[in-house]
Amino acid sequence: KSKSANMTNKNTGLVFNCYSLRRRMKASRVGRFIRPASVVYLGAVLEYLLAEVLELAGNCARDNKRKIIKLRHVMMAVEMDDELKPLFSDVIMPCSGVVPGVHTCLMGKRDQNTFRGWARQGLSKTQVGTME
Repeated sequence: KSKSANMTNKNTGLVFNCYSLRRRMKASRVGRFIRPASVVYLGAVLEYLLAEVLELAGNCARDNKRKIIKLRHVMMAVEMDDELKPLFSDVIMPCSGVVPGVHTCLMGKRDQNTFRGWARQGLSKTQVGTME
C-alpha cells in the first residue's frame, strides 16, 4: 500500500479539491513541506466561508427580487454583516457599486417646511415675481 495521503473528496467530505489547494499552496511557497491535514483544514475553512457569503448574498438577491446572485449582492451581504465586514475590509469588488445611504453630514436641517411643496413654502414663481 502507498503511504501517501488520500485527500479525495470522498475521504475528506469537502467539495473543494484538496489536491489543487495543495498545489496552489506549494506554488505560493507557503512552506517547504505542506502537510495533508493542513490542506484539508484550509479547504474546510474556505468552504465554510464561501457557504456563509453565498447564503447571505442569496438572501440579498431574494430581497431585491432577483434570481441570480451578482457581485452587487455579494458586496451588499458582506457590508451588512458585522463578522464578514472586517474580513473583507481591504477587498475591492469592481462593478459592485457602493452601499446605499446618505451620510448624516450631507443631510440638511429638517424643520416643519422641509417636505412641503414649493407652493406651500411661498417659493413658487408667481409669488417670487410679486415679491420683487
